[in-house]
Amino acid sequence: MSSPPHSTATEPSWTIGPSDLEMSEALHMRNDSVRLGRSSPASAEPTVITQRQASHLHPRMSVYSATRPTLSRSFFQGRVYNFLERPSGWKCFVYHFTVFLIVLSCLILSVLSTIDEYQTLANKTLFWVELVLVLFFGLEYVVRLWSSGCRSKYVGILGRLRFARKPISVIDLIVVVASIVVLAFGSKGQVFATSTVRGVRFLQILRMLHVDRQGGTWRLLGSVVFVHRQELITTLYIGFLGLIFSSYFVYLAEKDAVDDRGFTEFSSYADALWWGVVTVTTIGYGDKVPQTWIGKTIASCFSVFAISFFALPAGILGSGFALKVQQKQRQKHFNRQIPAAACLIQASWRCFALENCDSATYKLFVKKNISSSVSSPKLKFEMMCVLCVYLGKKPGILEVQPRPTLRRSSSIADDMESELEREISLFPVTHVSQLRDSHRAAIRVIQRMYYFVAKKKFQQARKPYDVRDVIEQYSQGHLNLMVRIKELQRRWDKDSLYIKRIKDKGINTIE
Repeated sequence: MSSPPHSTATEPSWTIGPSDLEMSEALHMRNDSVRLGRSSPASAEPTVITQRQASHLHPRMSVYSATRPTLSRSFFQGRVYNFLERPSGWKCFVYHFTVFLIVLSCLILSVLSTIDEYQTLANKTLFWVELVLVLFFGLEYVVRLWSSGCRSKYVGILGRLRFARKPISVIDLIVVVASIVVLAFGSKGQVFATSTVRGVRFLQILRMLHVDRQGGTWRLLGSVVFVHRQELITTLYIGFLGLIFSSYFVYLAEKDAVDDRGFTEFSSYADALWWGVVTVTTIGYGDKVPQTWIGKTIASCFSVFAISFFALPAGILGSGFALKVQQKQRQKHFNRQIPAAACLIQASWRCFALENCDSATYKLFVKKNISSSVSSPKLKFEMMCVLCVYLGKKPGILEVQPRPTLRRSSSIADDMESELEREISLFPVTHVSQLRDSHRAAIRVIQRMYYFVAKKKFQQARKPYDVRDVIEQYSQGHLNLMVRIKELQRRWDKDSLYIKRIKDKGINTIE
C-alpha cells in the first residue's frame, strides 16, 4: 500500500480569537443545515472542515467549555439591591456621598428660609431643589421596592409589603409624602409661605436618616451601652440620688431667703431641681443662685460630688467605643485565618488521599463533559466543525491564514500514529482510569506544592496582631502552664496521702 498523497495547495489554519464567550455561544446554536463536508451558503466561499484541519485548533479551545451565563431579571435585581441596600466599593460610596451632600444642602436651605434676610432667595432655590429631590427619592423608593424581590422573604406582594414595613422604608415614604404636600399646597409658588406647610416641612429633616439605612451606628451604640450597662446604671443611679438629695437640702436652706429685688429664688422644690440639673450638667445659666452661706456650702459639696458621677458615663462610653473598635479589628484579623486554615486542611487531606491511592482527588484534574447530548466522539467532532464553520464567518474570532504544507516521506505507520495522536489530542481525559503514571506523579507534585503554599499562607495569617496580642498569648500560656502544674501537684499529694493512709493502717500490699 502506498502512503496517502499530500496536497501541495495551501490548507487553512484556524487560530483562536480573543472571545471565548462567543465560541461557547456559537457551540450551542443548533444549525441543522450545516453538516460535515457540506459547503457554506452561496454568498460565501465553500468551507470544508476536515479532522486534520480541526486538529490544528488551539488546545485551549474546547468544545466542552461552559456556556455563557445568562443575565436574568433576578441577577439584575440582586445587583441593584446590593448597590442600594448593601453598598460596598468606591462607586457605591460616591453615589451615597453625593446623596448625602444634596440632602445636607437642602437642609441648609431650609434653615435659611426661616431667616427674614435670606427668606426670598432661599424659598425660590428650595422650591426647585425640593422638586428634584421628590422625584429622585420617589424613583429610588420604587426601585428599592422592586429590587427587594431578589430576596426570598421579599418575593411577591406580601414580601414587598414586608419590605415596606421596615422602619427605614416607612421613614422614606413619610419623607416623600411630606415633600409632595409641601410642594402641592404652597401659595402662588411660594411653597413655604403658610404656617401649616412650614410645620410639615421639618419632617424633611428625617432625610438625614437616609445616610445610615442599615443602622450600623445605632447598633454600635446599642452594643456598647449593653456591654457597659452595669457601670452606666450604677453611675446614673448614684448621681440621681445625689441630685434629688442635694436639691432638697438646698431648697430647705434657701426657701426663706430673699434677694435684693425682694424675690425668693427657691420658692418651690421644682426650682431647686431645675437648679440642680443645670449645675450637674455644668451649664450654669445663673438664673438661680443660693443666697445663704448654708445653701452655698451645700451647693459646693453637691457640685464636687454629683458632677464627678454625672461625668463618668462619657468616659465609660468613650472607652467602650475604643474597645469595640479594637475588638472589630481583632475579629477581622481572626476571620482572615479561617480561609487559610480551611485551605491548609483541604490541601493536607488531598495529599493524604493521594498517598493512599484514593481516586477522589484525581477526579479534580479530570475534564468533565458539559453537554450530555454530545456523547460520542463523532458527534463531538461534528460539533467542533459546526463551531469552526459558524465562527469562520465572523472576522476577529477565527482567521484563515495560509500555511504551507511540508512535504516529507513517511511510512503508513507514522501517518497512522500521527493521526491517532491528533485525534486523541482533541478529546481530554474524562475518567480517572485514563490517567497514566506520569500524570499521577505530576498530580502528586502539584498537590504537594499546594500544601506548602497553603501552609505558608496560614503561618502568615497566624502572626500576632500587635504587641499586646503577643503579651496576651504569653500570659495565657503561662496561666495554662500554672494550672497544669497545680493539677499535677494535686494528684501527687493525693497519691502520697493515699500511700500514707495505707501505711498507717498497717496494710502492706507489697511483699
